[in-house]
Amino acid sequence: MALPTRKVLALVAGLSGLAALGGLAAIGINQSASAEETCCKEGDTTPPTELVAKFPKGQLHSPYPDYAKLAKDDPDLVKKFRAPGCNECHGGTGGGGICPALTQGVWFWGNTDDVLFRLVTLGSADLEKQGYKRLGYGSVHAPMPPMGMTIKTSDDLWKIIAWIRSINPPGTNPPDKVLPAE
Repeated sequence: MALPTRKVLALVAGLSGLAALGGLAAIGINQSASAEETCCKEGDTTPPTELVAKFPKGQLHSPYPDYAKLAKDDPDLVKKFRAPGCNECHGGTGGGGICPALTQGVWFWGNTDDVLFRLVTLGSADLEKQGYKRLGYGSVHAPMPPMGMTIKTSDDLWKIIAWIRSINPPGTNPPDKVLPAE
């Protein structure tokens, strides 16, 4: 049975209105980034969990490629690292005992922008569920808890990652690129 033209037009208009308001997710229709939309921008206030849901694997890229300059220019950057609870486990630059020190020169999940952002946001268990593979363990076997609800904005997380990279540059310890096998 075909719907009358007016009902079809009303349905299309209603869905368009929902899309404009971002309401498709509320009714169970998955939204993803458009082909023209790229990630990521300085000052982005999107919560990390929303950014991870919006962009496919491999599409998250730091808006702060000059992480050393950012760390040097922002004396409060290290406070952002300590604020969401990272320091309790990782212990700043010396290690906290229950998690690896951030200066140890090892990237257990890889060190791409995408991997680091998703690891901190989702935690290691959910990252693994998405097909990412842990490369090693070192002396610590504890999982990374999800911090995406603790860190308020994507910009805050990108700045935390910039600070981590300023004390442990990604080019100094392989692998530089790790994406899950599709």
